[in-house]
Amino acid sequence: MVRFVESDSSGLPLKRKQVAQACSKCRRRKKRCIHNDERIDDDSTSRGGRTIARSSIDRLTSPQFELVPEHNGSQNSDGHASRFVGDLSPEAILMEATSLCSTRDVSVRGGLGIWQSRATLLGKPASPRALTSPSRQAVQDMLKAYVWRHCLACCPPVSDYAVLRRIYLEKLDTIFPILGSHSTTSPQDEVQGKVLQQIVGLAAAADPEAARHLRLDPDGPLLSRHDFCTSLSNSIQMILDAGLITDRVFLTRILAALSLYMQPSCPDEADVPALLNGRAVHQMHTLGLQMASEDGHTNTRAARSLFCCLWALDRINSAFYGRACLIHERDIGWNLDDCIARQSSLFRLFLMVVGLLDKVIGLYRPGNRQEREIIIELPIFEQMILDAGAARTSSSCLASLEIFYHSVAILSSQSPAENRSTALPAPATNSRRSLAADRITSIVGHEFLGQLSYMPIIPYGVSLSLSVSYRKMRHSNVPMFRSRGKQAFRANTSLLKSLDDTFWTAKTMVAMAEQVLQEMDKAVASITQENGQVEAPKKAESTSRQEGELPPSGLDESLADDINQGNTEPSVLEAVLDLDVFGYFDPTFNLGAVDAALEGNLDFGTSSNWFDWQQLWG
Repeated sequence: MVRFVESDSSGLPLKRKQVAQACSKCRRRKKRCIHNDERIDDDSTSRGGRTIARSSIDRLTSPQFELVPEHNGSQNSDGHASRFVGDLSPEAILMEATSLCSTRDVSVRGGLGIWQSRATLLGKPASPRALTSPSRQAVQDMLKAYVWRHCLACCPPVSDYAVLRRIYLEKLDTIFPILGSHSTTSPQDEVQGKVLQQIVGLAAAADPEAARHLRLDPDGPLLSRHDFCTSLSNSIQMILDAGLITDRVFLTRILAALSLYMQPSCPDEADVPALLNGRAVHQMHTLGLQMASEDGHTNTRAARSLFCCLWALDRINSAFYGRACLIHERDIGWNLDDCIARQSSLFRLFLMVVGLLDKVIGLYRPGNRQEREIIIELPIFEQMILDAGAARTSSSCLASLEIFYHSVAILSSQSPAENRSTALPAPATNSRRSLAADRITSIVGHEFLGQLSYMPIIPYGVSLSLSVSYRKMRHSNVPMFRSRGKQAFRANTSLLKSLDDTFWTAKTMVAMAEQVLQEMDKAVASITQENGQVEAPKKAESTSRQEGELPPSGLDESLADDINQGNTEPSVLEAVLDLDVFGYFDPTFNLGAVDAALEGNLDFGTSSNWFDWQQLWG
């Protein structure tokens, strides 16, 4: 049983008083008398000099706290907003016993709770907890001032931006038109215009032609790709966090473009691209872009194109970062095949390859793991070009998409767990992966060196080729194949090293690959000393230089120099057929982590551990 104890103005409880004699009316009704409380209050005031708080019933009848029926119950007579606390809350008991500025609800007989005026709360001095509690609005206000002063000014100069914009329109926008009409027509809003320049500069910075135009100040120094891209991506993220972009459609485009083109600068930012993709998909669902609109609508074409970009980006993030897909066919109102068919030729070809990737992703879902070899049949890339009507488009763009196609081909087969640590998978899998990896190395390193559309699909394809060559070098029992695998491994390492200033994933893979090669060189030196063949490698090297060996096909001369550094190994390894170079590694070298990283790169489930790899090998 709960008893209400009155208190004085200081909050201390008062002694309980009992009425000596009930009034005549209460005696007739045989009820507890409360009509003499006023007299008792007066007596106690005169005797003790203290003011007794009114009881809850006095507050109901007092004109000062009387509720006006026609007014809103959430406001008191002064117009201040009030807070309602129901009788089921323990707070209501304390409020009714101690607060003078609370009124009992009289909407029903007996009431349901207490109304407390917020005006009294505002008049009270703030507690230390309230003074230190965070305020999102206050943080945004401070952030806006910083953004206007620093972030919006972080843009390439006009002359440099003109070159970056041309690179973007020629090599990137034709494949992935995420910015839509904004790429050709600048928005009238000042903030949107600045963000557009920043995202275009960020996307085009990876191209070799842009190296001479990476400035953020007309009179400033020429920046490295890493510094240039980091400054732009940080500025864009600050502008997004400050809430300066209010157009949701434009915000969705910027989030998606930033998810694709930004590069983390530290392990803590490794999952930021996937996070940005999730925010873009959230905005898509808020706008209802996944629901089909009528063809007669003015924005149907732009909405269809934007939806295709978001769908493709969702699949790419799933492959790059080992994430679950956020857009599902059962939730789409569009006819996906019809949407793809209505796009421009290169974008249509890109979406067709993403469609193949979508089928491949199904192999790696947890519930689809099989105990037998599974291979997805892929159409010929040449036929896909003809079907998309892209035969007369830029060769460099087609070569970029061919790298993406061969990347999907490498992943298009799944081996049982017991066969993943051997060099002898199913024949179809082995030939498909080997040919696809060789084509990727050849296109990037020789055929279209410096001419590709340098999107993140390029280093991703090279990293898959690196994993294929590592598997040959690691598990092959034939010395010739081990030597061939090492040469391919060196070539792919050199290619990734040329991209590590722009792409963070390439930098992570290079750190691992170089340490593996260093350990292999140490192991070979140890083997030659044990077998008394110290002079044999030097003699073989001098002979190869005198003969003037030609560079391996598919690689330029600079990359061939890196590959020829490994020519000292075959003479040693071919002497002992069952020799395992990896068995001579330093015991302190974490070879198991390398196996998990490089071989796991062929499995979507481990692709999300980029930040772990960077902390281990960076």
